Amino acid sequence: MSYRRKHLNPRIKNLRPKKRIWKSPIFWVGILLLVLAIGSIYLVFFWSKFQIQSIQISGNVKADSKEIESLAFEHIQKKFIYVSHKSIFITDTKKITSDILQKFPVIENVDVGKNYPDSLRLDIVERDQFAVFCGQQNKIKCFSIDKNGIIFEPLKDLPDNMLVLIPETTNKEFLPGESAIGKNIMDAINNIQIELKDNFQIDIKEAFVSDPLIVRTSENWKLYFDPDGDIQSQITKMNLMLKDQITPNARKNLQYIYLQYKDRAYYK
Repeated sequence: MSYRRKHLNPRIKNLRPKKRIWKSPIFWVGILLLVLAIGSIYLVFFWSKFQIQSIQISGNVKADSKEIESLAFEHIQKKFIYVSHKSIFITDTKKITSDILQKFPVIENVDVGKNYPDSLRLDIVERDQFAVFCGQQNKIKCFSIDKNGIIFEPLKDLPDNMLVLIPETTNKEFLPGESAIGKNIMDAINNIQIELKDNFQIDIKEAFVSDPLIVRTSENWKLYFDPDGDIQSQITKMNLMLKDQITPNARKNLQYIYLQYKDRAYYK
């Protein structure tokens, strides 16, 4: 009997009707997941309603809108399995921001936002000219420079009555978008300029960014500062000397004021 069972059981199993795969719940769950995946891919990458059609650019004056738009569309136009798309969902706004700032030095900041379903918004802030930066003392090659020390626009002609900044190293090649002067030095020059203008109606014509920091005024005398020292205390000494010791009439023959020495100041 045991011999017959061993040989009959396999035959009985083979005689049982096979279960069709499409009757299995797992099969239909798999089909449903596949349909959802394909539908999601189509929705995210190819549905026309979510394809970027336009870019709204605002805030730019010097930077060309068409060039900015063209650069942005380079990052919008993509391919998925060799098929082109402009899906708003996967557009990399951080990359667009980075490339715009790199290509357009005149732009200080750009906020890239998505206006669903089919457009981008670019809010641009351009740099304000604080002074003129000349990399050479003969002023052959000059740029606009902002309050943070970033040069951003080559200049063919020097604007009238504009402060000129000249670095100590005059043989270096400077490029737009580069930090040419440290922010701390720019802040110091700005503070000196404000104090002289507000308190004594004196403008600054040039600043030689060196050690010492040398400022030439509109009255053609110079101020010497220690750029590594406490600039505010040096400005305080300057104010006291111009108020109490050096009269407006005496300034006509003034050559310089040394302020870089701690607790001391000299003038001639």
